[in-house]
Amino acid sequence: MIVLHNQDIVLHIDPARGGGILRFDWCGNVIFHPVRENENGPLGLANFVLVPFSNRIAHGRFSFGDIAVTMPPNFPPASSQHAIHGHGWIAHWDVIARSGDKLHLRYIHDTDSWPWDYVCDQEIELTADGYIHELSITNNSATNMPAGLGLHPYFPRADAKLHTIFDGFWEGTADGLPTRWVDRTGSYDLSKDDPVDTVFTGRKTALEFEWPTHRLTMTPDTELPETHIFAPEGEDYFCVEPVSHMTNAVNRDGLKTLAPGERWSTQVRFAVTPNIN
Repeated sequence: MIVLHNQDIVLHIDPARGGGILRFDWCGNVIFHPVRENENGPLGLANFVLVPFSNRIAHGRFSFGDIAVTMPPNFPPASSQHAIHGHGWIAHWDVIARSGDKLHLRYIHDTDSWPWDYVCDQEIELTADGYIHELSITNNSATNMPAGLGLHPYFPRADAKLHTIFDGFWEGTADGLPTRWVDRTGSYDLSKDDPVDTVFTGRKTALEFEWPTHRLTMTPDTELPETHIFAPEGEDYFCVEPVSHMTNAVNRDGLKTLAPGERWSTQVRFAVTPNIN
């Protein structure tokens, strides 16, 4: 485990566990829901990366140009039929560089059922009020490659409010595949709305959260325009995931295409302030 810290911020990161974040604390306050010790896999992390796609690919099957791809389900029982969340979250990451407030991790993927080689980098840097998380992917193959990126942070649900406005969301099947887009302007109410596991669209501003003691502003750049919200019934956490695409996007021509050697990066800034209300 690697610990980054400054005067107010502490991050715990485990390169061997998906390069994931175990804790994010500000002034002694828990910002991410901390790692769940009864869940030893990546789903117990406080935040993990999504690469080279987020959420599900239906039955792990898609075509890209003249290439037909079949990926086995990679994390049952969380997804017993579909490929989910890509490779990075269940991989070991190499430490490229580190200091007291910065960390650079790298994951190298060789062709397998995902028939492209690529390299992914995480660069994490603390700030005075939070941290910046940069995620990049480089296509190391000789042909074009589809790609998607995102982050999957968990937050404490008790007394939480999400103030960001969306213009709609994707209705889906029981196993999380989108069916039709629904026009619904407003914010998702964590205390009243039904359990949800879908992508919300039309976010125009940063993602704004509030708890009794503090506020969090999560600012994804324009490369992550969609927002997957996962708020399961009966749990003490919820997830708000800035992502580049909707679920099963590769079967809807919704992933980015990277040329051979092309690098694509995105950045999310987390900033915490006291709640003075």
